[in-house]
Amino acid sequence: MKIICSILLFAVVFPATAQKQGICGKVLWVAGNQMPGPGKKLSKGSGVEREIHIYEVVTVENTTQQNGFFTDIRSRRVAVGMSRSNGSYKIALPPGNYSVFTKEPDGLFANLFDAQGAINVVTVKEGEFTVIDLTVNYKAAY
Repeated sequence: MKIICSILLFAVVFPATAQKQGICGKVLWVAGNQMPGPGKKLSKGSGVEREIHIYEVVTVENTTQQNGFFTDIRSRRVAVGMSRSNGSYKIALPPGNYSVFTKEPDGLFANLFDAQGAINVVTVKEGEFTVIDLTVNYKAAY
């Protein structure tokens, strides 16, 4: 009976269809002086726990920004996930294109934009997890 309960619990917590595709990677914190110099080793960042917000693709024109943070996103939020203390995360998503942000004390943060002004876009393909590392560097100087 104990084995059957364990199997049922496993099936409920980890359904077979739960994670066919989505995004995964690390959230990395970078701060301080990142200017290159002789003999200076630059930080690649350290893993950090963050709430990750995923929206249907959004452009800069469809947001409100304040002091480098996004405070209003005029697009549908698709998912919210968390990175672990080492920065790793994995979030299941249906196939499609998404904008990805981290939640910071002053708002949502993203630092990559394409030529059309779309913010931090990632493409999820059927049956695949797309690796996207999120660098949170608003306290870094380059």
